Amino acid sequence: MNIFVDYASVDANTPPDFNKMKIACTAAGSTLSGAIFRAAYGTLPDPTVQRDWIAAKRAGLTTGAYLFLRSRKDQPICDQVHCFADQVGTLDASDLVPTIDVEDTWPSAEAELEAVHTAWVEMRSIYGVPPMLYDSNRVWVEDLHNLPAGEMTASPQWVAKPWPWPIHTPAVLGPGPFSSGVYDPPVPKPWGAGNWWLHQYQGDAHPVPGFSNTVDLSRFHLMRPGETGVRVAWVQRRLRMAVTSVYDAQTESTVRAFQRAHNLVADASIGPQTFPALLWLPAA
Repeated sequence: MNIFVDYASVDANTPPDFNKMKIACTAAGSTLSGAIFRAAYGTLPDPTVQRDWIAAKRAGLTTGAYLFLRSRKDQPICDQVHCFADQVGTLDASDLVPTIDVEDTWPSAEAELEAVHTAWVEMRSIYGVPPMLYDSNRVWVEDLHNLPAGEMTASPQWVAKPWPWPIHTPAVLGPGPFSSGVYDPPVPKPWGAGNWWLHQYQGDAHPVPGFSNTVDLSRFHLMRPGETGVRVAWVQRRLRMAVTSVYDAQTESTVRAFQRAHNLVADASIGPQTFPALLWLPAA
């Protein structure tokens, strides 16, 4: 299991020890593959993003950052996006594209969808590609009333929950209930069942090897030849292929060529290194 750790980047006193967590993940039968930092809470920047980003890179991790989108009249949506961009700076094809965190409380479903779309458009205008979206099926059912997502369905899903373990419990770093095949978390209706790339399976875990504060843990949804469905269609669109929704021999050949062109292991698996490179391709 490939694990991504994410947290609010606010602990100025105790830097995380990513290598210590890597060792713990290996011992549990998993791999620590990435770290995603909260870069802005609305228009409030997180102070330790760059410090932790450099440390994660040195540990060989895929890095990314997210904006916690806030429902506040005194924090205009575009100001929140620019606060994030100012904090994060330039990204490259080894990084995840920015993520918009959709979980705050809004006056109505329509107001929330408009705010998220405004942030989405502004983020795309800055970085040139669609951002990722962090949300949950509950958010889209209860808060957004399953409204159509429109062009935002070009954004890969990082879905939260279910959390099989209570918050503030020790980090679960082994495959556990996910070891006996693919466990699909519920995905917001506009994206379709199974259309997720990251699943946050534990929230506010503590203690966590290498960290002084609570962190969230996600697992990456590896794609291999033979898979079918909307995720494959997303990959084929990014690679400007005919969309068959089947990871067939032609798709495998195209993915291998893409990996070689980006100095990645040409194994045809879309994992934590190949996925970011695909994210930076213009959406069809």
